[in-house]
Amino acid sequence: MTQLEDPVTRPATKLVTGSVQTQGQAALGDVSNEPVCTIVSGDPRIIELCAAIAVGAAVRIVQCTQPDSISLGISGPVLWGSDMAAAASNQNYPVDVLVGPESEASQLWSLASRMPKARVALLPSAGQWLGEYLGLWAMRAGHGHTLAICATAGGLGTTTMAMLLAHAGTLSGLRSVLIDVDPHSRSLWPCVTSKAPVGIGWEELAKSGGALAAHQLAETLPQLRGTSVLTWTQTQEQEALEEQLLIRLLASARQGFDFLVLDTGRSSHPQHQVINQFVDRHVFTANNATVPSTGDTVLCGEQRLHRSSPDQTRIIGTFPINSRIIKATGRGELLDSFKSRALRQGLSDLCLLPQGQEQHR
Repeated sequence: MTQLEDPVTRPATKLVTGSVQTQGQAALGDVSNEPVCTIVSGDPRIIELCAAIAVGAAVRIVQCTQPDSISLGISGPVLWGSDMAAAASNQNYPVDVLVGPESEASQLWSLASRMPKARVALLPSAGQWLGEYLGLWAMRAGHGHTLAICATAGGLGTTTMAMLLAHAGTLSGLRSVLIDVDPHSRSLWPCVTSKAPVGIGWEELAKSGGALAAHQLAETLPQLRGTSVLTWTQTQEQEALEEQLLIRLLASARQGFDFLVLDTGRSSHPQHQVINQFVDRHVFTANNATVPSTGDTVLCGEQRLHRSSPDQTRIIGTFPINSRIIKATGRGELLDSFKSRALRQGLSDLCLLPQGQEQHR
C-alpha cells in the first residue's frame, strides 16, 4: 500500500508510483505544472483507491488531513473522504466529490443532499466514473498549444515539416514535442535521424496503459537536440492506437509541454473526434493538385498556387523541400537544415508557433 506521511510531523516525499503528494510538499511549489486535485482524508483505503484512479487520469493527488488549511493554495477538484466529509458540511469548504466505500453510501448521500454541487463516488464501483471526471478536468486544464498537421497526399514532406516546426518551437524557448499519430506510420525516426535517441515509444506506452504523469512523460520521451519525439520504436506495421491510450497521452502531453505538433498522416484520421478535443489549430499540407476545399493549408514543394483556391481554403504559406533539407536528411541529420537562414525564416513566416508569453514557462 502507498505510504503517506503527515506534512505537519514528517517531511513530505513525492510518491511517483501513486502520483500522490502530501499538502506540505505541494505548498513548496509545483514545478511540474501538472493538474493537481486534493483528497481530504486520513483513511488509507480511500487514499489508495483514489491514487490508483488518478494515475489513469494523469492527475496528481495532494493529501490534506487538516481541513482548516484547505484554502491555502488549493487548486483543482477537491475530494472528501467519508471519514472527514462531515466537516465539509459544517464549514465553507470547497467540495466537488464525496468519496468512500459503498458501505457508507447512506452517509455520503445524506451529506451530498446538503451540498448542491457535490457529487458522490462510491468506490470501487464508481471508480471508472471518477477517473473520467478527473481525466476530463485534466484534459481541459492542459495549457500546451496543440497543432495538428494533416497531409492531403503522400510524399509532400509533411513529417519533415512537422519535425522542423516542433524544433523551431524548442529554439524559441518552448518545451516542444512531436507526436506521431499517423495510423500508417512505421516510425518517423528514419525520416529525421540515422540514430534514434534513447527513450520510450508507443509500444512501451501501450504496455503501461499510458499511465504516465506529465513530468514523467517529459522525462522519458526520447529527445532530438532538445525536442521530444513520440513515435513507434520499431519500423514495422503497427496496431492501431487504443482510444483511451491516446486520450491519456494527449492529456498528459498538454500538461507537460508548451507546444505539441501532431503528425496525423493522410486524410481523415480514424480517431479524429478524439484528437480534435485536444487540438487548437489544424493545418493541411498540399500541392497544387490536392488543395482541400476548406481549412488552413501550406503548399509543400510549391512556390505558389497555380489556380484559384476554394473560397473556404486559406493558403498560409509555402514549404519548399530545398537542397539543404535534402542533404541533411541524406546524412540522417534533418535538424542540420536549421543552419539555413532561409529555412528558419520560411518556418517563421508560416506563423504556426504559439504566440504570446503565456505559452512560455
